[in-house]
Amino acid sequence: MEKNSLFTKLQKFGLNQYEAKAYVALLSIGTANAYSISKASGIPRSRIYDILESITNRGIIMFEETSDNIKNYTALPSNVFLERIREEWSSTYNDVEKELKLIEDKDKKEDIYVSTVKGEKNILAFCKNLMHDAKNQIVISIWNHMYAELLPDLQLCIERGCKVSGMTFEVDNPINFLDKHRKSKLHNTIEKKPWFILSVDSKKLLYGHSSELNGNAFYTDDPTHIYLLEDYIFHDIVINRLIKKEDNEHQAVKMISEILNEMKVNLKR
Repeated sequence: MEKNSLFTKLQKFGLNQYEAKAYVALLSIGTANAYSISKASGIPRSRIYDILESITNRGIIMFEETSDNIKNYTALPSNVFLERIREEWSSTYNDVEKELKLIEDKDKKEDIYVSTVKGEKNILAFCKNLMHDAKNQIVISIWNHMYAELLPDLQLCIERGCKVSGMTFEVDNPINFLDKHRKSKLHNTIEKKPWFILSVDSKKLLYGHSSELNGNAFYTDDPTHIYLLEDYIFHDIVINRLIKKEDNEHQAVKMISEILNEMKVNLKR
């Protein structure tokens, strides 16, 4: 790992750039005085003393003073330092989580709403969080990219006893309980963009463009939204299974195509 990358990551733990450089330099050279740390880290001598004082006060490094008033510094071992960071982060996370939940529950409005979730990382994180909270069932319609991303979380849900059902697209061997959609020109995506639908316990719903498109998804707890999109998935499963069972699959697909075309013509009138 490049040191610049390491310094950037240490700054996420609450250190500034000079503090990160001082700690890493001291960890690498062992016990040393301010002059040696300044030379090894590249921190200007005019700043090294206040930097060392700052991280000493935080308990990240320790010092001993010699009889001739020279301070020699030693870094906290990395495993001790990291465990401290982990405990501090975990404590802060738990406190913030409780406070935010209280605010969210206190100010909860009864009005039905749909909120937007933007970007690939946020959409995937939202999906995983919903599945983590699932107690009874998950209903899902999903394309290959998101399927690969969320497969471990789906498997954990099944292991916890959640029922999983739904449809997959362009997935070669989906897990049990998920149907594989037949290849069909009738099922072209809107603007050729794959989508997803994730319903959890029939109480929470996230749907939209597949996460790799880095676009928008939409979250709601509106029962009507949830009923309609779950019903869409169940109908898709039923039709898919019926066509597979038909002796003349081509004729079945043709019939569905004619019905859909007739509906589209009627809508345009």
